[in-house]
Amino acid sequence: MIIIFYINFYYKFIKKIITQKKIIMQDHTHAIMFHHFHDSFHKPAQGSLSSGNLRDMIIWLKKRYSLIGAKEYANKAIKGILKSNQICLSFDDALKCQFDIALPILDEFKIDAFFFVYSSVFSSEPDFLEIYRFFRTTEYKKIDLFYKDFFEIVKSKNPDEFQNHLNIFKNANYLSGFPFYSKNDKWFRYLRDHYLNENQYHEIMKNLLEKKNFDIELAKKELWMSEKDLINLHKNGHTIGLHSFSHPTQISKLDKTEQKLEYQKNLDHLRSLLGSPIKTMSHPCGNYNQETLQILTELGISIGFRRSMSIKNIQSLLEIPREDHANIFKEMNHVTDKENERNA
Repeated sequence: MIIIFYINFYYKFIKKIITQKKIIMQDHTHAIMFHHFHDSFHKPAQGSLSSGNLRDMIIWLKKRYSLIGAKEYANKAIKGILKSNQICLSFDDALKCQFDIALPILDEFKIDAFFFVYSSVFSSEPDFLEIYRFFRTTEYKKIDLFYKDFFEIVKSKNPDEFQNHLNIFKNANYLSGFPFYSKNDKWFRYLRDHYLNENQYHEIMKNLLEKKNFDIELAKKELWMSEKDLINLHKNGHTIGLHSFSHPTQISKLDKTEQKLEYQKNLDHLRSLLGSPIKTMSHPCGNYNQETLQILTELGISIGFRRSMSIKNIQSLLEIPREDHANIFKEMNHVTDKENERNA
């Protein structure tokens, strides 16, 4: 009986520690997620920030949270000692605008950040996700004009099925964790990720690119960092992490072998380039399943980030939530408007 008592006591004690750790993680700690920036060279895109916007945002965040560096954040997360108000900054997709515009601001504040990289952009055949985004935001005067062309082509292939999926979409509250997306933004992503297969999507986009005489090779040169840029980031104390090889928008739809290949190729490239272990990652488009988490654990990845704050119960350190910078920017402007009203 005494042995059983101590076993039960030990079990409850350990369970309490684990539960407390989860509560601390789920209450407030998270990362801020960044993508696009603009200046006189890098063209404005949906949700892109200027250097001044980023500077103001960091000042705003520092007043409300304990903004710490990526290395400190990772170390504290692994040790289970992150405080509820501690946050960090993260940048996805190895975009050149991040290196040119955001990096000098990080240097100004002496903040090291996470940079999550998908490796196909450094190959002769990069994934076209960013190229398509660049196309639709630079070749059309308004993004909705692109959507009009895209939706018409998709609908023309099977009007009845198109309508069926539109009805599903209207009732699905799709991408509710991203309130900055317009209805057309969400409908486009639904069609891309849940209606069209990969070949159909690329065929439609290829036709639209050809109609606009879009220069793909020029876009490649403008969009992404070089391997030299990654090495410089690493040498200057920033943390480089995985983001898959080809950035599938729905990696959970791949079988386990395909998923592992995505991350193994990504890991091999970055480890060889930087000469250091890679221990962190972010899920492309926030998509993953239990097989993904198992693969990442097997590859020695300790810290992983989701794409949104919609699910706050962190089951593992591979599922830490992130707030999109667009939501922060919106909140900043809302607070500023309220302050101006009070001072008027």
